[in-house]
Amino acid sequence: MGKRRSQKAAVLEGTEVMVKKKTRKPRSPIPEPTYIIPDVERKETTFKGPLILGYACLNTILRNKRPAAESIFCSRTCRIDTIKKNGLEWVKDLGRKNCQDLLSIIQWNHENNIRFMRISSEMFPFASHATYGYSLDYCAPLLSQVGALASQLGHRLTTHPGQFTQLGSPRAEVVQSSLRELQYHAEMMDRMGLGVDGVMIVHGGGVYEDKAATIERIKETITRVLPKNVRERLVLENDELCYNAEDLLPLCEELDIPLVFGKSHYHHDALHPSSISRRQIIERANAVWIRRGIKPKQHLSEPRPGAETLMERRAHADRCQSLPEELPDDMGRPVWVKAKDKEQAVLHLYRIYGLQPVKQGKKHLVVLGLICVRDKSVQNLYGHLMKIRPRRPRDANLTRRGRRKRAERKRQMT
Repeated sequence: MGKRRSQKAAVLEGTEVMVKKKTRKPRSPIPEPTYIIPDVERKETTFKGPLILGYACLNTILRNKRPAAESIFCSRTCRIDTIKKNGLEWVKDLGRKNCQDLLSIIQWNHENNIRFMRISSEMFPFASHATYGYSLDYCAPLLSQVGALASQLGHRLTTHPGQFTQLGSPRAEVVQSSLRELQYHAEMMDRMGLGVDGVMIVHGGGVYEDKAATIERIKETITRVLPKNVRERLVLENDELCYNAEDLLPLCEELDIPLVFGKSHYHHDALHPSSISRRQIIERANAVWIRRGIKPKQHLSEPRPGAETLMERRAHADRCQSLPEELPDDMGRPVWVKAKDKEQAVLHLYRIYGLQPVKQGKKHLVVLGLICVRDKSVQNLYGHLMKIRPRRPRDANLTRRGRRKRAERKRQMT
């Protein structure tokens, strides 16, 4: 169609036409973020024993390190299409990297007085898959190193197989899939050399229209299907929809399977309460833990502020603001904090109750910091570590015409 015109000038019918070069308006500079250690209201607890708080899977500080290549986390995963494309060795390498980063997370936890953590189920992607599953032999030295470090530092590691682990399913293939998932978790913990305190926690699952019959199937699966190394690590947990503690406690007492409850599902039990008191359930549940020689493990969570409906109340708050009154005061026990802010939620409770010293020097301000962004609003650090900028309005990507149409639709609706 002719020669490309110069950016500086073009010739059109003998007349020189200047083509203006587009220039972008320079952005206003984004100032360095300011970190603030917020004051907390100090509270007292009647709990007399050593209280060990922990969190699940992800360390938000290490995960959000920049540049991205320095990010530390142990939940790298993929999809089956990626396995088909890149091969099994590529997937195994993800597991190797996850295992290496778990060492760094344990070390960070120790430096910040956190000695309890739930390991991600995605440590080894698709290791329990029927077609693409694989043994953890290749990573045995690293897993042994993780277990040795945890033992040396006095840390407790546990796991929580996913929601698709359904021991009471009426479908044999689902039970077999659940068995493979539990065997994978047990193999990982066995290769770490974790003792009896390294437990695997699962929910009761669905009720399949008949809760009593499903509980019988759960009992059958535990006693006749699960191998010994899986049974020895298995722990059941009540939930907010299908099985409360009262449903599971008789089964746990009969089979000598520990039950996670008490201050544990302060959140879940509030949504799906039992008819007997929490203190009674705690005493009966603790008896099984003690009889098995395993340190009791409890879960603490709170619903998000302002939640009203059941679905809204199921979501966990960013941080827990208090310890339940039902905390037994006669023995130390680990408490896993279920909160969106992960390790920051643990450190938050440390400060409220004075449970552990929290580092607040210059290099540690990020741990408990609130970040002030350009629009002067103060927002939670977790949402802004990825990108320190004020949130764009929902219609920021719309054209002027698109915004007019949206405004017109709103007027018509009103």
